[in-house]
Amino acid sequence: MKSNPSMWIACIVLFLAAGCAVEPAKAPVTAEHFSSDVAAGGKLFTQHCASCHGAGAQGTTRAPSLHTASVQMMSDDALVQFLTDGDLRKGMPSWSRLPEERRWQLTRFVKSFSGAGANRLNHRDTEIAE
Repeated sequence: MKSNPSMWIACIVLFLAAGCAVEPAKAPVTAEHFSSDVAAGGKLFTQHCASCHGAGAQGTTRAPSLHTASVQMMSDDALVQFLTDGDLRKGMPSWSRLPEERRWQLTRFVKSFSGAGANRLNHRDTEIAE
């Protein structure tokens, strides 16, 4: 079977073009958007998390408090990743089946406990626009 040079060139061009794809710039998250994410995250928390962590995320015999410094000091990216991966050894399921946007909403809700949520960098280092 002979090799077709045009086919190889086309494959190389497609491969290089795919590698050069750039993620579009993210628009800044507004304070209003942040607030709606916190509210949506609260609903998700009630549906998926409160049965283990408690209605106020204070912790129960099944799961720890989410008000602790160790949780509140985690970066947003780290918390989203933890929600994605879970930790079955400690009883935390993976929430990878939730769309990423929902995991960010849960993260913003949990981080809102610290009171500093809207005053810091969030979602991939995008500043909240005032």
